Amino acid sequence: MSKVPNQLTPFKKGQSGNPKGRPKGRKSFSTLFEEALVVLGEKNGKEPTELELEIIQKGVAMARKGDFKFYKDTMDRLHGTAVHKSESKEEIVLTELTEKEKKSLLGLINK
Repeated sequence: MSKVPNQLTPFKKGQSGNPKGRPKGRKSFSTLFEEALVVLGEKNGKEPTELELEIIQKGVAMARKGDFKFYKDTMDRLHGTAVHKSESKEEIVLTELTEKEKKSLLGLINK
């Protein structure tokens, strides 16, 4: 018999899980990446877009050789991670619920 910890209770409607949000002045990865391209471009006499293209080409070349780490990390940070659907084979014990609650939960699970 397992209980669901209180930490897994969803937030109330209209309640944020991160009420303060990102601290003021903190930059996102894509902003830092763009700024780094500008600085590197100035130091190397190249346009930021030219450097970005070179970095992406290098990442793709590495990925084609089997090293996906840099390419995946950069793409995930710039564009978000891919959504993965997974199935669980764990058995859920519903002994502390009323019959009505059990039917409702099983209906949601089996959709």
